[in-house]
Amino acid sequence: MLDTDQLRSFLAIVDTGSFTRAAERVNKTQSAISMHIRRLEEQLGVELFVKQGRGVRLSSHGERLIDHARVILQAEAAALAGIAGKGLTGRVRLGIPDDYAEPFLPAILGNFRSRNPLVEIAVVCESSVLLSERVRARDLDLALVTDCASIPEVEVIREEPLMWVTRQPMSFGKDAVVPLAVGGPTCAWRQQAETALTRAGMEYRIVLVSNNYAAIAPIVDSGLAITLLPQGAMRPGMRALDESDGLPRLPRSRMGLIRAPTNQTREARALADEIRAVVSLKQAA
Repeated sequence: MLDTDQLRSFLAIVDTGSFTRAAERVNKTQSAISMHIRRLEEQLGVELFVKQGRGVRLSSHGERLIDHARVILQAEAAALAGIAGKGLTGRVRLGIPDDYAEPFLPAILGNFRSRNPLVEIAVVCESSVLLSERVRARDLDLALVTDCASIPEVEVIREEPLMWVTRQPMSFGKDAVVPLAVGGPTCAWRQQAETALTRAGMEYRIVLVSNNYAAIAPIVDSGLAITLLPQGAMRPGMRALDESDGLPRLPRSRMGLIRAPTNQTREARALADEIRAVVSLKQAA
């Protein structure tokens, strides 16, 4: 039988990308994590990780083990909840902006579900301002938001550079008109972009307005406009523009967690803990 503690350590490495951060995730020493992996490899008779430079990467056997490990841990958690009465079984309503959903939501939900398979999670994607209103109205239990002055009682859990983003090589002279694909007037990133360009004496025009990144992406991909994203939310293939490309420096972006102004359920508190763990582990320099 495969040891679930060893599988938990294995998945912690997969999710965090580091033996050190995995040790923090499962509250064990790094040597204990390494021992778990050695014993798991000995039992399976294969290497789960192979050296790559100074680090390691998953082997083909390790990649195949991921889904099996998650199913086993989910079954263990379901048994504890359903038979022993241990574990969580309620429902949580989570809000998250579209820009954060793709880079963060899979890890948040995957990790949480592996520990709490009987908890139902409803996810809503809206702008930060609308999410804040829904949390205050108790329509949502908690939400990830872009921290700004208009949203009270934000617990800041991540801070990183805000970037001008494109997929095409672009540069702007002093007299250039910068094409932007951005969110609505209440979007903090849009406000910061307009302020930075105005202070730099640069003209700009809004090519597209949308709070849905799926609508912005094709315009950016085609080179018709640039947009703004925090460093950790940049998608593969994207490139950041900076002062060397003629654009002004942007302020740092902050991601915050807000919660409904009532007694939080155990399920909501557990999801908040998972959000903090995933987001902080991906903290940018």
